[in-house]
Amino acid sequence: MAEDFIDIQVNGYAGVDFLGELPTAEQFHHVVDRLRAGGNRAVLPTITTDDITTMATRVRHLRLLIDSDPTARRLMPAFHIEGPCISPEEGYRGAHRPEKIKPATPDLFEPIMDAAGGWNRIAMVTLAPEVDRDLRTTRSLAEKGVVVALGHTNASLDILREAQNAGASIFTHLGNGCASMIPRHDNIINRVMSLEKMKYSLIPDGHHLPWFVIKLWIKTLGIERFVFTTDCVAPADAPPGRYTVAQWQLDVGVDGMVRPAGQNHLAGSSLTMRQAYDNAIKYLDLSPRDARRLTSELPEKLIRRFLR
Repeated sequence: MAEDFIDIQVNGYAGVDFLGELPTAEQFHHVVDRLRAGGNRAVLPTITTDDITTMATRVRHLRLLIDSDPTARRLMPAFHIEGPCISPEEGYRGAHRPEKIKPATPDLFEPIMDAAGGWNRIAMVTLAPEVDRDLRTTRSLAEKGVVVALGHTNASLDILREAQNAGASIFTHLGNGCASMIPRHDNIINRVMSLEKMKYSLIPDGHHLPWFVIKLWIKTLGIERFVFTTDCVAPADAPPGRYTVAQWQLDVGVDGMVRPAGQNHLAGSSLTMRQAYDNAIKYLDLSPRDARRLTSELPEKLIRRFLR
């Protein structure tokens, strides 16, 4: 197989964190080398909820490193911004810090856009539509060509439908970023899966979702509605041990599960796209052709205009 994986959500890699201290040029080039060695053709470096100034500083720093290296420029064509406009509700905000969460406004992302070097360098923004008044931000981003993803949300079905009509086209890491205890029927998973033509990203590591659930969803909605992503943090493609990611101390076991130090719940992924491809075949009984679609062709279709 010609490995040309495309990962739409990478928060760090090979022991290097994108969400805490700014990586050095040496650390950054190590990440580029390891991503390429792992068969990745393109990834979206992902910056998550923080003060807008801090998020912009991280984006600018990475952009300057990317632009200094033609290989990195091809590998990292644009950014994914996850937050800060997400649900403040416990469970749905996930690991995002509640004091940093903000309502969405069309001008909120301008400093991040400037730091990235233009809207053509912002491929995706994940937000919760219930914090986007009149969906003005969703419409504004979609009109600029940004892929608007819904996520970390507990929006009603009506709001989800309105958000899709306003330009939202994908849901970020379906089945995660929501409360562990939810109503049996009217819950965010069932609501968003009821939307026709909506697409969904999944984290296929065996920790974030049981394999039978992924099988069921793909069988129910069709493979063309899904893309695989790692949503990985610094421990991806790195040995088990303790890592600092943003303000957290994370432990990575031999099973690859990432947990806050001394606790048992998930705190990110150590998955690589090569492992995602292998898992699709080994645990989901998919063909190599379908595994390739989920890890390469369908993500490419989603962000094609940003690829070089």
